[in-house]
Amino acid sequence: MRCRKSLPIIAGLMLTIPVMVVYGVPAASSEPTATFPSNLVPVARRPATPAPSDTARPQAEHRIAVRQVDGQGEFYDKQSGEKFTPRGVNYVFVPVGDTYTNILLHVGTYDPQRTRDDFTHLGSLGYNSVRVFLDHCNWGPGCIANVNEPGLNPAYLDNIADMMQAAREASVYLLFTSNDLPDAGGYADEANRGAGEDFSGYRNSYYLHRWAISATRRYWRDLLTGLVDRHAAFDAVLAWQLVNEQWMFRDQPPLSLASGIVETTTGFYDMNDLQQKEQMVSDGIIYYIAQVKEEILLHDASALVTMGFFVPELVAPGWYVETASLLERADLDFFDFHAYSGSISLLAHAEGFGMIGYTIKPIILGEYGAFRHLYEDPETAARVTTRWMSESCQLGFDGWLYWTYYPAAADVGDRTWGMVDEDDYLLELFAPRNQPDPCIEVDLPNNNVAYNKPVRASSSLPEEPPSQAVDDNPATQWGAGASPVQWIEIDLQGTYRIHEIRLLVAQWPEGDTLHYIQTRLSSTDAYTTVHGFAGTTVDNEWLVFKPDVSLENVGQIRIRTISSPSWVAWKEIRVIGDEIRP
Repeated sequence: MRCRKSLPIIAGLMLTIPVMVVYGVPAASSEPTATFPSNLVPVARRPATPAPSDTARPQAEHRIAVRQVDGQGEFYDKQSGEKFTPRGVNYVFVPVGDTYTNILLHVGTYDPQRTRDDFTHLGSLGYNSVRVFLDHCNWGPGCIANVNEPGLNPAYLDNIADMMQAAREASVYLLFTSNDLPDAGGYADEANRGAGEDFSGYRNSYYLHRWAISATRRYWRDLLTGLVDRHAAFDAVLAWQLVNEQWMFRDQPPLSLASGIVETTTGFYDMNDLQQKEQMVSDGIIYYIAQVKEEILLHDASALVTMGFFVPELVAPGWYVETASLLERADLDFFDFHAYSGSISLLAHAEGFGMIGYTIKPIILGEYGAFRHLYEDPETAARVTTRWMSESCQLGFDGWLYWTYYPAAADVGDRTWGMVDEDDYLLELFAPRNQPDPCIEVDLPNNNVAYNKPVRASSSLPEEPPSQAVDDNPATQWGAGASPVQWIEIDLQGTYRIHEIRLLVAQWPEGDTLHYIQTRLSSTDAYTTVHGFAGTTVDNEWLVFKPDVSLENVGQIRIRTISSPSWVAWKEIRVIGDEIRP
């Protein structure tokens, strides 16, 4: 999920060079030395978990690696030699009182026994991978970084090391991801030293400026050396993820600049040239990946390294990242792409990533899930999710991590159905023990007799066909592309006794509407109007008709819209009934 921080732009001087542009020429190679602002006051530091030299033991090697088989990148278990398919969850939220928090590693919040119980439960169901954010808690007492001195909080590192041990005990593998550089510990201050007129602070500096490279390397160095000192279970780590989701701001410098020459970590670029601007980002991200991966491997030589991405053009146009060139050039061991079911197809996501036909390295679907505001019950969420997983197989994804194990707090607008909601409904349904092949859809009972039945309409937009009104996916819709009078008709392909008809409104603006429900047995019969909806309706409202006596001998249903302030459309038409057999 996209997370951002609001940091002030830090004033500073950025050199602009009024000379002929030569982009891609490396900038000065000298790395900045780490310095810290004067307001960081040294305090007594708690020593790391003791590791006397006479008791030191070799660092455990990672067990999961990546290889190519017939030109196809895949994960494998180095001990058994067998292919490894990551299947698991994002472990992001944990219960706190009557709500949930995402700072699960916070000193005082982290619960070693709950972690073990949850990981053991996952392992018993056949799940093998858990994705965890290292630094959601990045500022304040008990968080990952020290507030009043440089570096990381030793007690927080103890919690990370304990979680690694819990994963080892449960035989699951952790994909540890960084959400951002911590605001504390001097890391963000150092990374933003180059911010100014040509570089906004935060994201646009974090990936393109030399001070940010220095700060990020120091962060990973402090993290890994701290875990080495604690004899942490590195063999329980699937990979280190440099950042949860990489993106930059289109409307901030240097991406917002329309003129001038900007110097980044990889050379000089003309901001008047769109191609050079895109090249600047691609070169910068590739350099960032290489530098930080180099630092990681200095302390964890057998590690896999990845980075997370989504497609901003599809879901957040104000943000920018391009992944097609990274697939070919970036020194990542595998890629983590995020895509949630909704109005945008998985094919559109894959095309946006540039991954169609790409096979060199594995790609995992590191975040996917069913939003509660789109799918009203876990059964509908499950049907959408199983189709999403199956389709992702055909597009080249090699692993699946559902968002999330526990649900988010109720006030989170884009929360998904948690895997443990409704007595572990989704957790059990998609468990590898119960669904050995994630590429085969789970066969789910469906009492919606209109689901995927033949449907036609008075008119339709090319991108909003009638079939999208009966696909059990509220994130898609049929759209007439015209004002009333319009109709949509479903052939139930049999004779049914109907108990309930539900219509999910797709309407903008809200206002008074008039809709009729009509039924008949076959196309040779005349339609009979059985109900009318008249009144003010709004987008995403369910209109429900439940007759006092079930409707007998229904073979076709037509929804006829007589008046509406908007073009006519329906997100879902659901018909609950029983087939009447001869």
